[in-house]
Amino acid sequence: MNLRQLASCGLVCALALVGCDEGRPTPPRVTVGIVNAAPGFAELGFRREQTQPLPLVFKSAQEVSYDADAYDFYVEGRIADGTFDTWSFTRTLVGDTRYVFVLTEVAGDVVPVVLEHGAAPSADAQILAAHGGGGVPALDLYLERPGVGIGGATPRGTLAAQGQLAARTVPSGDYELFFTAAGDPATVLFTSPTITLTPGTTTTFVVTPEAGETTAPFSVQFVQALSDVLFDRNATTELRVINAATDRQPRDFAINREFAPPLFPAVPFASPTSHAAVPASSALPINVTPPGNPGVLELDQTVAIFAALRYTILFTGDAGTLTHVLAIDDNRRIYGTAKLRFINAALQFTDSVELVLVTPGELPEGILGQVALLAPSASVHSPLVPGTYDLYLRRAGTNEILSGPTPVTLDERGIYAVLAVNGPDSTTAEVVLLDDFP
Repeated sequence: MNLRQLASCGLVCALALVGCDEGRPTPPRVTVGIVNAAPGFAELGFRREQTQPLPLVFKSAQEVSYDADAYDFYVEGRIADGTFDTWSFTRTLVGDTRYVFVLTEVAGDVVPVVLEHGAAPSADAQILAAHGGGGVPALDLYLERPGVGIGGATPRGTLAAQGQLAARTVPSGDYELFFTAAGDPATVLFTSPTITLTPGTTTTFVVTPEAGETTAPFSVQFVQALSDVLFDRNATTELRVINAATDRQPRDFAINREFAPPLFPAVPFASPTSHAAVPASSALPINVTPPGNPGVLELDQTVAIFAALRYTILFTGDAGTLTHVLAIDDNRRIYGTAKLRFINAALQFTDSVELVLVTPGELPEGILGQVALLAPSASVHSPLVPGTYDLYLRRAGTNEILSGPTPVTLDERGIYAVLAVNGPDSTTAEVVLLDDFP
């Protein structure tokens, strides 16, 4: 065969291949929503086969698009040391069908709940629901017009753990969402604020166990084109107090100027109170006084606190001139991870104090600290690798040690706090170990 024949043959083959590609129908695109309802992990990674994982923090949702086909999907449960467990499932995605993958948790394993639905009618709305488990009981779902309530109403369906409510059409407009104990309409466990279901849209309600992150036993992820988290409009707010006054004397703590009795009487130094229910408010009055002496207001302020959240208020400073710090608490426990908060009430240091963790026997020089704070302030809970450490406090940006080494052990799923207070002299701080520390 000469070169001309080879070229001709190659051209014919190439045209044949193009013709085959042009004759092959393009597979339809399929929309998939992924919802993280697994409270035992700080973050999940979701991927299709060998693609880059999509990060999903707890109570978040993402939407992706794939060609209609059969796929293996993988979920990674990531922990503090950078490793992760992996779970997989297979699903065939069919054209003209939309999917929602709800990633739930059962005893430390991620279990997907797969919902399917078609497009919503253009003039009406469409709803479906899933139950994330996590110790939340079986629930009846009601969806009623605002102000109507559920008296005499029929539930839209019942959801057991990892169960689902198939897609159904409802008139568009405003609604209130209710969940009751299954078969018991008198036991209302959740009442939403008013929600709007717009024409031509599909809304997925995902019952998500809070697992200590808030005061509520569960929230509801409200997933449309964007997602939101709904809490029971009757959810409580909780507050505890830490007394870090520099004279180390007990104090009364009151809200709403109710001094007889105060919310927390005679709070001892550096010993957190229990959490107590308080009203949510954008301007809740708080007062600190000497025990039994409401005529001396050492702290007279307001704080903004919101429903379903749990808070710690630290007050500190010299007698008569106290100041405060408000911090949101997070008691959700994470597999393979310890959580640590630093609270700095060591007012004698005007620059930042840094918390440093090292392996036992290691010196902190040159070791990057976990967090540095000016006093008074409190950090968020940081995820850490469980283990035994030496804990130091040092003046930020220097090698000047203010406290330590203090041996500490952080257990998996533990929640810890370190309180720094003034030491016995002007060059040292003291450490008080709180929460899950023994």
